[in-house]
Amino acid sequence: MASTAGFSSATDTPSPYAHRRTAWLWVAAAVVGAGYGVFLIVAATGLPTGADLTGQFPGQPAVKALTAVLLAVAALGHPIARERRWLVAALGFSAAGDFLLAMPWWQPSFVLGLAAFVVAHLCFLAALFPLAHRTTPRLVAVAGTVAACLALLVWFWPRLLEQGMAVPVTAYIAVLGAMVCTALLADLPTPWTALGAVTFAVSDSMIGISQFVRGDQLLAVPIWWAYAASLLLITAGLFFARTSGRSGTPAP
Repeated sequence: MASTAGFSSATDTPSPYAHRRTAWLWVAAAVVGAGYGVFLIVAATGLPTGADLTGQFPGQPAVKALTAVLLAVAALGHPIARERRWLVAALGFSAAGDFLLAMPWWQPSFVLGLAAFVVAHLCFLAALFPLAHRTTPRLVAVAGTVAACLALLVWFWPRLLEQGMAVPVTAYIAVLGAMVCTALLADLPTPWTALGAVTFAVSDSMIGISQFVRGDQLLAVPIWWAYAASLLLITAGLFFARTSGRSGTPAP
């Protein structure tokens, strides 16, 4: 019996319609993400340097979350059931994090947004972990990632103590680093997912610099562009150029 997602629930074999639907939703997410990025650029030109770019219109949190929502809907058509479950959850929690972080006027929004992204990273990690394959170049990249995470933590540490954020941010960096390392180890036919995970870390690093070093929103525009690109790259590496099987083998 065919499932409503457009593929066989028994064999996880996608129909051509399901594949096209996933591709079109991915493209729609890219267009929405780019459109929001252009809006941020325009908004930044009309505000004082480093001003907060959120709160510019009532529905901004929902619009910011829409890219991740569209990718979550696209993931419903992913033919590999185990990955599909984790991807939908990861992208759903990413959307929740986007929504919360677009409400800086609400005091708990930063911590709750951080928590949503912790869960999102754990879900991405769960999707990628069975694909891990250790090679020397990948292990070198993992070592570099661990070193970068430790360097960021040392850089942020004085302000983390000052703001009482040492424990949640340390936990966040640990989970983010684990997700990036798992993506770097994933045996996939393209480097897109690994590149997307690294780009996600770059985006989050800029958030940390804004929050714990600069104390302004000067980096808000590049943060968004890097973040949106990261979600698109992570999902592209899992959605496309693969067979319907469990491995990362490229399609013939």
